[in-house]
Amino acid sequence: MTIETLKKKTIRLDLYLFYIRFFKSRNLATKFISTSRIRLLGQVTQKPHKLVSINDVLTLPINDKVKILKIIDIPNRRGPFLESMLYYEDLTPIEHKEDIGNKKSEMKFVERVGRPTKLERRQTDKLMGRD
Repeated sequence: MTIETLKKKTIRLDLYLFYIRFFKSRNLATKFISTSRIRLLGQVTQKPHKLVSINDVLTLPINDKVKILKIIDIPNRRGPFLESMLYYEDLTPIEHKEDIGNKKSEMKFVERVGRPTKLERRQTDKLMGRD
């Protein structure tokens, strides 16, 4: 490591997300970064080895929602949940936080083409009274 890297505290993106307890394992964090469109300082990155530092802003797409985090400090280890909350600030807009609480779970129907599954056939038979 160079002296400049030691002065400026940096850490890998996947390791940071693992340390702040967004993911159960570093491997899950790596897969999420590789498959999702995470924004780091407004630029899309799909590289888990990307270095993040203090005051960087992360934008994460999670379950059809967007979570915005500002890095306050770099953790040295994966600690307890309350300790991990000290390392970032949640900048997600308030209206998005309220929507999460007020929104009821809606049933989503899969539009498929083809033969129904065994479970769907059983549900149809039960609905039509054919036992």
